[in-house]
Amino acid sequence: MTKGIDKYSIDSTDYTVGQDNVQRWGFDVHNPVFGISAGFIALFLIGTLIADAETAKATLDGVKWQIIGSFDWLFMWSGNLFVILCLVLIVTPFGKIRLGGENAEADYSYLSWISMLFAAGMGIGLMFWSVAEPVAYFTGWYETPLGVEANTEEAARLAMGATMYTGDFTLGPCMALSLCLSLSLPITKVYHYQCVRCFTQY
Repeated sequence: MTKGIDKYSIDSTDYTVGQDNVQRWGFDVHNPVFGISAGFIALFLIGTLIADAETAKATLDGVKWQIIGSFDWLFMWSGNLFVILCLVLIVTPFGKIRLGGENAEADYSYLSWISMLFAAGMGIGLMFWSVAEPVAYFTGWYETPLGVEANTEEAARLAMGATMYTGDFTLGPCMALSLCLSLSLPITKVYHYQCVRCFTQY
């Protein structure tokens, strides 16, 4: 590697995490990120409160269904691609790249990571989707399985069957895990040329 690239190494930078944060009233926040995010949230809440309740509900429902109807394919294909990405990382030298530099050490053991992933999976799967998914199928929130009439005994049976199928006998769990792993990569420790340097060694 050239010296021109070495100056961007996390091993030689003098930047300290949080050095540009604003500390007031007991808070420690990153000003541009927090300010812009809080501003958008405040505008959204104020606009929702000022608008008529029926108008706000109709608008938000319209946006929701428009997103679901237009980008459902993107969600499904993204999940499939994340599964493929994780498999590629497993079987190729890219999986040997050590994030954070050659001498970086993991903060947690494999057992701790597996425990955290298991806990997160059980939390979202059992506490939310185990109820939300069959209820959505039963009530016809989007559509009922096989197009049966919503809120009927047949819809209840098919709702449970469809939930078991998507949660146990498909790539649903793998897709969810791959999604978490893939999206966590960009928010790990910042790494620059170390990745390229590590990869060229294999």
